[in-house]
Amino acid sequence: MTCDVRERAEKLIVNLSERVENVRKRAATIPDRPRCFLMEWVDPPFCSGHWGPELVEIAGGHDSLGRKHQPSAQIEWQQVLDARPEIIVLALCGYDIDRARRDYELLRRFPGFGSIPAADSGQVYVVNASAYFARPGPRIVDSLEILAGILHPS
Repeated sequence: MTCDVRERAEKLIVNLSERVENVRKRAATIPDRPRCFLMEWVDPPFCSGHWGPELVEIAGGHDSLGRKHQPSAQIEWQQVLDARPEIIVLALCGYDIDRARRDYELLRRFPGFGSIPAADSGQVYVVNASAYFARPGPRIVDSLEILAGILHPS
């Protein structure tokens, strides 16, 4: 049995692909690729994996802590301090914004947090990971656009 919506599905795929390419082309013209830490968990710290680092890359950033096409992983807090991210995006696995805000308060108490460029310049963002970042599917394109707006607001 089929759903008989092939034409509708093909239009959706074309639209999603065009949105990805739009972000990719616009980000490619920007010479500054900020250091971005897409954080999946606060305590203990986890870096992003799977599609997360690739989203940062396409959106015009660089996540040296991310594990592209691999599972996310626990990392040492010192690695975050050493990476000196200019932007931190709290895309906490399964968390909505309210819950992520609570973990942001925990993160602020980590030793040396204020010395990180992202913290010093107020470039720490909380996103709804449950809705956009933690699940594969069409909303990943929304995630990409959200990241592009965070990394390059102009």
